[in-house]
Amino acid sequence: MSHDTPSRGFSSRSLFLIWVGAAISVAEILSGSVLASLGMASGLVAILLGHMIGGVLLYLAAIMSSSLRASAMESTRYSFGIYGSYVFSGFNILQLVGWTSIMMLQGSRIFDMITETLYGYSNPNLWMIGIALCISIWLRFISRQHAQLNGLVVVLLLLLSLVMGYRLIRDLSINTMEGAWPTVTFWQGVEVNIAMCLSWLPLIGDYTQHARQSRSGPLWSAVGYSVAGSCMFALGLGLSLATGSSDIALMLTVSGFGLASLFIVFFSTVTTTYLDVYSASDSFMNIWPLNHGKMLSLFFTFISLLIALLLPMDSIEPFLYLIGAIFSPLYALLFVDYFILHSPSAQSNRWNLSNMVLWTLGVVLYFLMQAFLRDVSNSLLIFIVVGGISVLIKRRQKHA
Repeated sequence: MSHDTPSRGFSSRSLFLIWVGAAISVAEILSGSVLASLGMASGLVAILLGHMIGGVLLYLAAIMSSSLRASAMESTRYSFGIYGSYVFSGFNILQLVGWTSIMMLQGSRIFDMITETLYGYSNPNLWMIGIALCISIWLRFISRQHAQLNGLVVVLLLLLSLVMGYRLIRDLSINTMEGAWPTVTFWQGVEVNIAMCLSWLPLIGDYTQHARQSRSGPLWSAVGYSVAGSCMFALGLGLSLATGSSDIALMLTVSGFGLASLFIVFFSTVTTTYLDVYSASDSFMNIWPLNHGKMLSLFFTFISLLIALLLPMDSIEPFLYLIGAIFSPLYALLFVDYFILHSPSAQSNRWNLSNMVLWTLGVVLYFLMQAFLRDVSNSLLIFIVVGGISVLIKRRQKHA
């Protein structure tokens, strides 16, 4: 996958639509439904606060890759060295393949529930294979060559989702129904929103490195994801409160939209997931440069399909927290070096051992916080604690 020059890269409008498409997914709606125990008012505040914080972090990662003209994982060399970037590329490939498998599995299950309810036909494995084929077609022919078609599908998805959500909530009345929802605290709700944004931190730079406008491109990428993501979380929250259920298939079949429901589930999975396998190939090429990026993306799509067919994966919240544990301290250290200290710690070196040690401590600290601190956003606290420690150590070393 070659690096585009700015004149051949993505316009700000294209980047905005790409990241709106990334946010329109069943995973976002399902994650929003997890906040139902907070109620509508507190749930919306948690969504807006979480996506504001996450949006700022996404913008910082996006502007860094845009300025350096480097992919997301190549940019980690700035603080962790060449071999350090290989380690994080490996983690990123694993989480991206995992995300792709989860999205295929969720999309096919929900699609199957809708087809069984509406038409009496059930074949989840067939839908999963169909999603994988459509992702492959999107990668091969549409994502770059026909960006306008991708944008049109994204706009249709957003409009259909909002109209469907409005109609369901209106028809089912504003009265909250009792549901068997998991209990979450306000800050756990904020953390779910931030963690979802964090899951895109190791990807967004893969697109903004090709931004024609090096400043507005990253800004509109972060705005597109944050606004659309907030809408999808709010849709999941509202539908869960209105139906007393977090079963998205039930919500969609109750809506009476029929084919529109199938369109939303199928293509929202595709427009979100092709970004994952595209970035998995970028991360792999940070370790081993190749000239066949699209073929590599197709390979990762196939691997993800096999995992989805063979392994059961029922919940995404633990996966989101794992991503937060790995990438919160990573980007805390990266942002400190780039935006505060303005000094590459290890850009041309093999390792920066002090940063690797700080990152490891950050991962351990995240899991300790997860176990003992329920009323804080662990990702945000990790950014503050790890970033603060890094600033203190490096400034002391500089003046020593």
